Amino acid sequence: MIRIMGQLGLVLLLLITLAGCGRAGSGSAARPTVEGIPTPQGVFAQATTVITPPAAAAAVAPASGGDPVAGKTVYDNKCASCHGATGEGVAGKGKGVTGWTMAAADFEDILRTGAKGKLGNEHLYGPSQISPGGVENLFAFVQSLQKK
Repeated sequence: MIRIMGQLGLVLLLLITLAGCGRAGSGSAARPTVEGIPTPQGVFAQATTVITPPAAAAAVAPASGGDPVAGKTVYDNKCASCHGATGEGVAGKGKGVTGWTMAAADFEDILRTGAKGKLGNEHLYGPSQISPGGVENLFAFVQSLQKK
């Protein structure tokens, strides 16, 4: 009798142990991960200095055909929460964009591809989110922001 009770106790202990481990497919599922794409927080946490030679700054042409007033509307809706209402930047969210002297193609690359993934997915605005004309207007607005 003692032997049977000991065996039942062992089986019961084994069942409890296995139940605590869970079965495949139960409990929380493994979460997918994305590796190799830096987050904006990681990118913005790094100290960055941009030096633009005077000749290069003068060579950047203003936006062709963009309407800075219409661009401000796009900026207010898509950009201001991270880059500030006047482009000054928001600590822990986004760098300032005042005084940018980049080419229109580079600006569009940032909006469409997040600078080829370097800025994470916060800058991925396809044509359905910002039209090509909206990008031109936004570029004109950002180019109009002067460093204070």
